Amino acid sequence: MNRRDTLSTLGLAVGAATAGSLAVAAGAATGAASPVPTASTSPVPSDRPVKTASAAGCVALVTGSNSGIGLGFVQVLLERGARKVYATARRPETLDAVVALDPKRVVALPLDITVDAQRRAAAERARDVTWLINNAGIAGSEDVKERRFLTASNLDDARLVMETNFWAQTEMVRLFTPIILANRGGAIVQILSVGALYSVPTVGSYSASKFAARAMIAAVRAELNREPIVAAGVFTGGVITRMTPPGVTFGVSPEVHANQVLDALSRGETDIFAGAGSHEAYEALRTDPQAFERKNIERWFGPTTAG
Repeated sequence: MNRRDTLSTLGLAVGAATAGSLAVAAGAATGAASPVPTASTSPVPSDRPVKTASAAGCVALVTGSNSGIGLGFVQVLLERGARKVYATARRPETLDAVVALDPKRVVALPLDITVDAQRRAAAERARDVTWLINNAGIAGSEDVKERRFLTASNLDDARLVMETNFWAQTEMVRLFTPIILANRGGAIVQILSVGALYSVPTVGSYSASKFAARAMIAAVRAELNREPIVAAGVFTGGVITRMTPPGVTFGVSPEVHANQVLDALSRGETDIFAGAGSHEAYEALRTDPQAFERKNIERWFGPTTAG
């Protein structure tokens, strides 16, 4: 399954939630002239100190930053006064336009997050990082059968998805946490999706990997409870990118998405619902989990017939 198809599946499904339907099935810049929507998040308890993170003066590393959501983060970090942004991609030649945004502050790094040697080389090069934005990931096979558990010919593709979206993400966190601590703290931002809230039947392996990454960042947050790092998971909803299928208009821009996330981090929020429809999907699921799951199944596989 290509990323374009996944965005279509998730975007259309989140759109259904925003319209008030339980048939969901897959999952400003400061001083801007027009208001930028804020992310909908769970309230932060008032009985404990709140750790916050400001983009101003930070040194950020953004994985998968040559387009889409990753590029949106690079642009907004620069707008908000980041001191430096390491922009990474598997093919460094795709980063020329990103570096051109601000050649003095943007540093291109080649990085396939699944390759240990490249992860370690990036960590060695970027010793001044204070923010890690774990954004790079894959959707899985283009074959509809291969992205499901029971119809797949084997689990090779599911293992690749899990390796990329969970294990490699975890390795990045393990590598950069000591660096961030050495630089007196900052933020770790794990980009998830609404597919980390509920299982999306048509992209089962993708949802499984996002559930795992959701658990990982929550565990990391607990381990870092007494450390000066905000560890946040972002349940991304509809975002319009160049890979969004024609006709799909439900979603925010990558820049609005990034602004929503950075606003939430500045308030100390750690479960962040950004992008169109994300918080609505969460609320629908929380209201009646069993009804939500049933509608989710029926949307993709049809209603159960009597008898």
